[in-house]
Amino acid sequence: MVWYHSTMSFFLFAAAVLLIIAGHMVKSLRQKQFADFYEDVKLPLFNEALAAGYLVNLFVPFRLGDLLRAFIVGRKMKNGFSFAFATVVVDRILDVIVVGFIYLVLYLINPGASDDAASSALFYMTLSLVAIVIIAIVTFARRGVKKLIRTFTWIFNEKIELTLMFFFWSMITAFRDMAKRMDKRRLAVLTLVMWGLYTASYYLISMAIRAMGGESTIMDVFSYLFSSSSIDKGNLLTGYKDTVMVAYLAISAALLFIIGLASSVKSGSRSGNDPDETQDAPEKTIMLLPQVHEADRRSFLENYFEGDRHAYVRGYLEANSDIQILSDLSAGSNATTLFAIKDDRTIFRKYVVGDDAEKLHDQVEWIELYRDRLRLPEILCEKRGEGMTLYDMPAVTGASGLFEFIHTNPVEKSFGIIKNVFDDLENGLYSASMEQAGSASMEQAGTVSKEKAGAASEERAGSAVVDSYIENKILKNIRKIEENHKWSELLKYDEIVINGRKVRGFPHLKEEMTKEKLKEVFAEDTVSPIHGDVTVENIIAMPYKDGDYYLIDPNTGNILDSRFIDYSKMLQSLHVGYEFLMRTERVSVNDNEIRFMSGISRAYRDLYAEYREYLNERFSAGQVRSIYYHEVADWLRLMPYKIDHDESRAVMFLAGMLLVFDDLMEKF
Repeated sequence: MVWYHSTMSFFLFAAAVLLIIAGHMVKSLRQKQFADFYEDVKLPLFNEALAAGYLVNLFVPFRLGDLLRAFIVGRKMKNGFSFAFATVVVDRILDVIVVGFIYLVLYLINPGASDDAASSALFYMTLSLVAIVIIAIVTFARRGVKKLIRTFTWIFNEKIELTLMFFFWSMITAFRDMAKRMDKRRLAVLTLVMWGLYTASYYLISMAIRAMGGESTIMDVFSYLFSSSSIDKGNLLTGYKDTVMVAYLAISAALLFIIGLASSVKSGSRSGNDPDETQDAPEKTIMLLPQVHEADRRSFLENYFEGDRHAYVRGYLEANSDIQILSDLSAGSNATTLFAIKDDRTIFRKYVVGDDAEKLHDQVEWIELYRDRLRLPEILCEKRGEGMTLYDMPAVTGASGLFEFIHTNPVEKSFGIIKNVFDDLENGLYSASMEQAGSASMEQAGTVSKEKAGAASEERAGSAVVDSYIENKILKNIRKIEENHKWSELLKYDEIVINGRKVRGFPHLKEEMTKEKLKEVFAEDTVSPIHGDVTVENIIAMPYKDGDYYLIDPNTGNILDSRFIDYSKMLQSLHVGYEFLMRTERVSVNDNEIRFMSGISRAYRDLYAEYREYLNERFSAGQVRSIYYHEVADWLRLMPYKIDHDESRAVMFLAGMLLVFDDLMEKF
């Protein structure tokens, strides 16, 4: 008889362990369903995390093992810990609701249960009601709640503030999307199956305890696991002497962890190197926030929690809901450029949210309008929403940005591309409109001579247009620089020392850039359609033949559509190495001295020498002077963006502008 009871208790114990492990696996599958809206995380990882969390909860009170559970999953998710923790919280809230219901049923079946059972039933029912109310508030996130969160995060330093805003944003977004988009039927089925397995397991373990000679009911097991008095204690430290329950919980969690770990190793999901997985079928990933600059994240989150720009928030989310972001290629503008995967195809996505969204639409129209005249990218799609515009371009296999091309090829090849760009602009864009004005033929091939370039068009820039350009693109930005109080002393110096070189200070630039002087300088400018932003970073070198390329990112907001602006933009790149400044992180200021790591390459210096000679051969002295003045204007146009979005490094771009201005004064 002893042997019979021993064997029976063993089988009951083993069956209870198997059933609770099965319940845990369904629980992991349910949590995976929460995450599947955003990214595909392997199921074994959820099993590992759940098991590790339960093992920790055996020793640690307040269910703190759930933090470990979120950490294990979050470190493998591109959306990180905050989103993983949100899925754990939703999972726990659903469990609280179900446990409250089960407690109520058990208490109604057995009204003579202990006072602890009665208080636990009341506790969980109350907690369930609170959870439902909180979910409703968070899901719809009324303005007052968001502003309360914003007020709370504001008391911390900038780094902690950003982390907390992202955490709350992740929680709110996850709750809202789960509530609105969840397959409710599947969720209900998984929950019923999971708790059916759990309940059967609890019943069997109570039978196993009785077979061992103890006293136990399913209500006792349930109270051991979920009573309100057990929440603030670890199960091993509660004073319970029931080693069977401890073994039951520990063995099931340990076996689940081993199963998850073995499955992960077999599938290769732990290392991410699955030999059977092709790169042509990337996993789905939708970022809660795209991988953009910290300043852009902060701007979005502040707008969201301050609750005043709903269109901006909706546009931002809409712009990134269908892609997997590989890298952020954004440069010095309000637009964001992402290298991404969409529908198994690599693309470049460019988008703007906010006041400049309409400008991006103008860019798409420009590309479509001049596709037959210039080498321009294909527009795969354009999408416009309230306060948002985006468009996608294909990522051509083997193509590279001109910056990378310059540093992996001879100078002759790099300059060949630059020369082809301007030849094509002259013959396919500028001259096309000039022909309409009665000048150079659209079919004219080769380089435009200095004489023809000077007299190619009868259409001079109107005085009102030039006045507007000077006021809005030059004088207004000079005032913007002067308003930066951090530079108040620096801007007073007549002489600035930049990396050991003495140059004219800001007062000289302000004195030179007067409306009267600039109107005289720009007097020889002619107007025509222009690209507006012909920098090194906006030229894509093609791999198939020498000199092949295509142009991206036209700028239609120039006011004065002078082709000399296109030439000045290339000058901005090559003259003092704009692209190198974009890659330089540290800058220091001491009195009138500005220092930063000047990393401009020999290839850039050689290209600048070639380009300077090219301009002198192609244009008259007065036209070259106009191009150099436009270059200073280009730096001035850049400064407000840098001051607003990259203040710690903005002084470095001020230094670049002063270097350019000093060369201008020496040359002319």
